[in-house]
Amino acid sequence: MGAWKMLLYVLQVQDQNEEAVAVLAGMTTALVTPFDADFVFDEAAMRRSVRHQLEAGAAGLCVLGGTGEPLSLTLGENFRAVDTVVEETSGRAPVTVGCLLGAQADIIATARHAEAAGADFIMLAPPYFFSVRPFDIERHVAAVAEACGLPIVFFHTPGRSGVRLGAEELLALIHGNPSIRGIKEASGDMLLAGEVIQGAPDGFAFMQGLDELILPSLALGAAGAILSLGALLPRSLRALFEHAREGRLDRARRIQLDLLPLCRWIYSEPNPAPLKYALELAGSPAGPCRPPIYGPRDATREALRTLLPPLLQAETG
Repeated sequence: MGAWKMLLYVLQVQDQNEEAVAVLAGMTTALVTPFDADFVFDEAAMRRSVRHQLEAGAAGLCVLGGTGEPLSLTLGENFRAVDTVVEETSGRAPVTVGCLLGAQADIIATARHAEAAGADFIMLAPPYFFSVRPFDIERHVAAVAEACGLPIVFFHTPGRSGVRLGAEELLALIHGNPSIRGIKEASGDMLLAGEVIQGAPDGFAFMQGLDELILPSLALGAAGAILSLGALLPRSLRALFEHAREGRLDRARRIQLDLLPLCRWIYSEPNPAPLKYALELAGSPAGPCRPPIYGPRDATREALRTLLPPLLQAETG
């Protein structure tokens, strides 16, 4: 590649990244997938959830993330969930579509469907169960990027994928594939977070994936977060972001600290079982989880019944 072509390529990537960070900035809600009592996808409940998020000022919506139980859905149900969210959102907020199924062919099919439906981003995780190496992940991401024109948010989630990448490996992946415009980082490693933020291309969108680490990540320069608790407390999370952005750290810190006991219980069992119970308590039922996710246990239910009232009062107050 000649010098001028290289310069144009670099400028193009910088422009794309600046656009991506602007679109992804803020609190993106990881949506649950609602089911009725017979475990059938509840389209009406999904539409109500989207409307609630938009009214609450969520910066974006993520459908079929880990919170959305994508592995418990058929490929056709994945498509239907995408169509429902994109249609109901109607361009009022960016939509990120998780492409988290097991087979690469199904991942590509979901990515292509998301593009055709009008989504804004796709989210990819390292292939799980296969004991993949960084080389395999690079090839996998490249194959999906070649098949789909949407920008990619890379989901680094060692607890779910079983794959933990170091900062150098993540940065090599990010710099090696210009389709990757952001990362949802859910390892909980704040040193890694800082190294990725520091080493990523200008305008690259770092998104925190753990609700308990929102404020520390924003302090390091994160663009925002993709969070399960957004389904329950979207206004509070938006307020945390806005307080942090405007320098009102005492208020942002208060919200973050108030969330910590809830985070401990919401994630004490497989997600989203406690979250769906919390949504029921909040008057926004999303039905049960599909097996093999069961629960939550009685102790978790009791803790949520105790913790939620003041948080919900702050959310609606």
